[in-house]
Amino acid sequence: MWYSTMLMVTAAVTVIGAAFSLAITNGDIPLLAYVIPALFLIGNGGAAVWLLVIGLVGFGAMVPLQPVAISLSLWMILPALVLMTGERRNWQVSILVVSVVIAMECGVLALQGDEKLGGAMRYTLMQIFCVVLVWLSAYFWKPVTKISWWPAALIVGLLAGGLPQGAMLAFCGSVLVLSLQELQRISDGHRGDKLTVILPAIGFATIVVIPQFSVPNPVFVAWLLSLTIAWLGDYLLNAENEEEEEE
Repeated sequence: MWYSTMLMVTAAVTVIGAAFSLAITNGDIPLLAYVIPALFLIGNGGAAVWLLVIGLVGFGAMVPLQPVAISLSLWMILPALVLMTGERRNWQVSILVVSVVIAMECGVLALQGDEKLGGAMRYTLMQIFCVVLVWLSAYFWKPVTKISWWPAALIVGLLAGGLPQGAMLAFCGSVLVLSLQELQRISDGHRGDKLTVILPAIGFATIVVIPQFSVPNPVFVAWLLSLTIAWLGDYLLNAENEEEEEE
């Protein structure tokens, strides 16, 4: 129990570090920093690792082109996808959650189309596609039995090259991926479903609570409603499972 708790706490802390590094650089971080976390698993991960690589690189390439708040808010799409396809899925709950998330993202896209928000629709759509790729990677993921440690040298290289925030993102991302991989190996799917709600929420909340970071009100509202519906969906699925077990 203590080991899985430690892994979850580690994952939460690394998400905070990654979000902070993106925010203070306004997303201006080398793409290598996005690739490094997946390289630790590149040897035995199969196609799922390559989906992760493509998703992370594509997402990272768009981050400097629009507000970091929009980029981080898009990770709230993950809970909707996981609740829709997880072991506890329920089609009524799935429709409710997905409908709200789609409505929120369409609102952000519409505001970008009217030039009332920074960035551009095409960048956001690209990032949404990349988040879906990361979800597909997680969906088909099987715990890797052998970790490659040579990518740690790349993190040191980023630090030595005068890119401390890139090294911080790469380090936090690597520890996050390795923690989630280990947690999946030792745990059931229910804890993983909860983490898909908690971790994206923590990432966005990091820039909300720090005064020097500006979060546009429409983006904050879209994130808050997506978070609320994700928590509600998780609660409804838990209640349904408890009733089935009692019967």
